[in-house]
Amino acid sequence: MKETVKNIIQKYINISCESTFIVGFSGGWDSMCLLDIMNKLSKEYGFLLVAAHLNHNWRGKESEEEKERCLAFCEENDITFISDTLPEGTKASEAIARELRYDFFKRTAQEFEADAILTAHTKSDNAETILYRIIKGTGLNGLEGIRELRELNGFKVIRPILNFSRRDIEDYCIQNELYPNNDSSNSNTKYARNNIRHNIMPAIKLINPNIENSLITLAEIAAGNNKVINELMENIEKQITIGNKWLTQNFLILNAPIKQHFVYKLLVKNGLEPSFAKIQELINFITENQQSKTGKTLSVKSDLWLFVSHKYTYFIDSDEYKKTEEEIVIKSLGVYEFAGKYKIYIEKNNEKVEKFPKSTSNFAYIDLNNISFPLTIRTRRNGDIIQPFGMQGKMKLKKYLINKNIPEHDRDKIVLLCKNKEVLWAAKVGLSEKLRCHNNPEYKIKLENI
Repeated sequence: MKETVKNIIQKYINISCESTFIVGFSGGWDSMCLLDIMNKLSKEYGFLLVAAHLNHNWRGKESEEEKERCLAFCEENDITFISDTLPEGTKASEAIARELRYDFFKRTAQEFEADAILTAHTKSDNAETILYRIIKGTGLNGLEGIRELRELNGFKVIRPILNFSRRDIEDYCIQNELYPNNDSSNSNTKYARNNIRHNIMPAIKLINPNIENSLITLAEIAAGNNKVINELMENIEKQITIGNKWLTQNFLILNAPIKQHFVYKLLVKNGLEPSFAKIQELINFITENQQSKTGKTLSVKSDLWLFVSHKYTYFIDSDEYKKTEEEIVIKSLGVYEFAGKYKIYIEKNNEKVEKFPKSTSNFAYIDLNNISFPLTIRTRRNGDIIQPFGMQGKMKLKKYLINKNIPEHDRDKIVLLCKNKEVLWAAKVGLSEKLRCHNNPEYKIKLENI
C-alpha cells in the first residue's frame, strides 16, 4: 500500500524533504491507515506531516475522547497535530460537515503553506458516493464519483487510497497494530450515506456481489465521456465568458443540457457537490433576474453568492463584501497610497488636453480652484452626497450609484475623493460638477493599482 500511495501522490507532487502534507485525520480506520502510511513515507523522505482533526462536536464526550486519542497517536509518532472544534449547536448535516471540514483543511494548508491536502477516501466510499448520487438524480458528471485529484482554492486535494476497499484498509490496520476510533455516528442510518453503507449496499450485493467494481467501472466510463464533452464545452465557454464573468444573455440562449453542464462545472470549481435541484435553482435564478440593471444575488453557500444582472453573471465570495474603513487625509497635491491596493495621484496637468476621458476611466481632469484642502480619500458612508456632472442639484450617493447600475457588492469598494460628506470623484464611476473644467485643465487625478 505504501508504494501505491507514494506513486499516486508523485503523479501530482514531487515528494521531497521540503514538502508539507496535510492529512485529514478523524482517527477512524481509513484516516488512521493513510496517516500511518504517510508517517512511514515522511521518515523516508523527511517531509513535514500535519494531521488535521476537526471535532464536529456532535457527540459530546465521545467526540472529545476521540480527539484525545488522535492527539496521543500523533505525539507517540512525532506527527504535528492541529485540531479545531465546531461551535455547539452546529447542525448535524453531512453537507454542512463536509463544507466546514474542507474549510478547516484549507485554513490549515494555508497556515503551513502545504503542498497538498490528503483525504482518506476509499474505493468503498467512491462506490457509495456514486450510488448516493444516482439515488439523488445526478448527471453524467456526478457519475464520475470521487476524483483522485481536485482543486480547493489553489490547493491540491489528493485521495491516495482511493483504489483500496474498506476490507483492504481494515487488514492494513490489523496487520500494523493500529487502533482506530469507532465513531458511533457511523452506524446511525438516519444519515443517508450510512443507510447506503449498512442497508442498501448489502441488499444490492445479494444481486451483484461485485457491485463496488461495477460502480467504479461506471465512473470510469462517465469520466471518458465527460472528457469529450469538456473539449466541446471549452469552445462554447469562450463565446459566453469574459474573465470569470458570463455574458448573461449569451448564457441564456444555450440549450438546457449545456446550461446545466456549465453550471455544474462552476459549482464543482467552487468546492460544492451539485445536485440537479441546485443546478436548476441557479439556472432559474439567472432566468428570473436577467433584466436586472444593478443585479441580484443568491446565496449558494455561507461565503459564496451568485450575482446576476442584465449584462453579467458571476460568483462572488465573502472578500467581495469586505469594506475598508481607512481614510487618507489629503492636505496638498501629491501621491497617496490607499488600502494597500491603490495609488492616487493628485497633480498639476502640464499637457494640452484635446479629449476628456470617459467617466469610467481611472483618471479625470479637474478644476480645484474652488475647492479647499483638506480633502479625504475613503469608501462610501451613510449620508454621502454628490452633485453629478452636468447637474445643478445634489443627490444621495446611493441613488447616484444605483442610477449608474453599480452592483451593490461593488459599491463599498469604490474609491472616493471627498470634501467632508460630499463626493467629488467616484473613481471609475463619475465626477462631481464641482470639479468641472471650463478651460484647459490645470489638475489631474488618477487611480492606479499597486
